[in-house]
Amino acid sequence: HELNQPLTAISNYCNGMISRLSEQRISNEELLSALEKTSRQAQRAGQIIQRIRAFVKRSEPNPMPSDVAQMVSNAIELADIELRRQQVRLSPYVAARLPSLMVDPILIEQVLINLLKNAGEAIAQAGRPPGERYVELRVGPRRLDDEEVVEFSVRDSGNGVPDEMIERIYEAFYSTKSEGMGIGLKLCRSIVESHHGRMQVQNIYNGEEVVGCCFSFWIPVQSRLQADNTAPAAPSASLTDTERAR
Repeated sequence: HELNQPLTAISNYCNGMISRLSEQRISNEELLSALEKTSRQAQRAGQIIQRIRAFVKRSEPNPMPSDVAQMVSNAIELADIELRRQQVRLSPYVAARLPSLMVDPILIEQVLINLLKNAGEAIAQAGRPPGERYVELRVGPRRLDDEEVVEFSVRDSGNGVPDEMIERIYEAFYSTKSEGMGIGLKLCRSIVESHHGRMQVQNIYNGEEVVGCCFSFWIPVQSRLQADNTAPAAPSASLTDTERAR
């Protein structure tokens, strides 16, 4: 389930390159860009396996100082592929000058990807017309219980979560989707709570009518987590994807 996004991206990039190469309508620069994106997602698939395997084994993240805007950008790059396929418009907003967070970026990105993917699926299930097929992603500062946090919220225009299911939605192997495995939200909440954060779900109402759903989670700015100095160093931002692949 967690590997589906990078593997789908790799497949899409490869199929696009094959199609454009066969028609001789791709430049060397465009080909290099597509190959770099493919390489990045292959690396990401390996990171997801490594991080989630380690997290499930010891229930602890590998924290490091992480840029919020970069994490959001990485998540959107993958989730937007699925949202476009479902003809769902994504409207992202990230507040300026957010503080760096001491988190495991791969795990937090995976939470965002899962929430965005679930939002797109909820809209598709609701059968909304084109003008109502949208997801809003908002990231900004907030103060909760005298603590500074960064809030991530994903709002969809689906049918919401039935009241009788809200209490059970985070249970392992419980899903509101007929084809769902019920692992995604359980893992998402575990990841957020391992960072001393919280997650909640709320239906969105217009009068008495449910017109969508909002999943939110918060990560504290002053983290109690310590950087894991045994974790592999992140690749230098000055290197290109091709150089990192070498």
